[in-house]
Amino acid sequence: MSHPDRLGKYHITEVLGEGAMGVVYKGFDPDIRRVVALKTIRAAFGDRGEGATAAARFRNEAQAAGRLAHPGIVAVYDFGHADDIAFIAMEFVEGHTLAHYLISKVRFTDVDIPGVMSQVLDALGHAHEAGVVHRDIKPANIIMARNGKLKVADFGIARIEDTNLTQANVMIGTPSYMAPEQFLGTRMDHRVDLYSAGVLLYLLLTGKPPFTGTQEQLMYKVVHEAP
Repeated sequence: MSHPDRLGKYHITEVLGEGAMGVVYKGFDPDIRRVVALKTIRAAFGDRGEGATAAARFRNEAQAAGRLAHPGIVAVYDFGHADDIAFIAMEFVEGHTLAHYLISKVRFTDVDIPGVMSQVLDALGHAHEAGVVHRDIKPANIIMARNGKLKVADFGIARIEDTNLTQANVMIGTPSYMAPEQFLGTRMDHRVDLYSAGVLLYLLLTGKPPFTGTQEQLMYKVVHEAP
């Protein structure tokens, strides 16, 4: 597919990744003269069905992360449209996700793990104080910068207190990291993020998740069994 040279005021310098719904670019803000990441979604996907859901989550991500200011959370700078593309301009982080390291069979040591978890929990604590529940904490949404600092990313399905940006009584999240409340579609609060962080801790310590199986099997195990 062809790629634009710019989105709004942002100059496109590189393609970082492509998916079914959109593309992530590396860009440059000429006004502030800083490098940014530009996450995009084609406006055509917002018309109906799954596309409408994706578009709502995209705007939700901008609004949720945009109200947060913490060194452990990927900063959102701007939200806009250019032709048929909606985009979020955000902090560009040089590094890889924890998922990348785990897939590469990197084992975190007993010295590393407390540092990883304390950074994730500190970032989540800030989000929760601001009334934002992430709801999708997992290795793919945690970036380790080159200096070893962690950044929590992707607030696409976050729940924001006092808004109706996301439905409360639907099953939403990544099954391997979902709390019982998420599977059951019952009332949930910030503790679903703590549960997901607990799954992450278990994975880092043992090299495997506490529960495995199909979505139906995971639901039964999470709700009824101890790991």
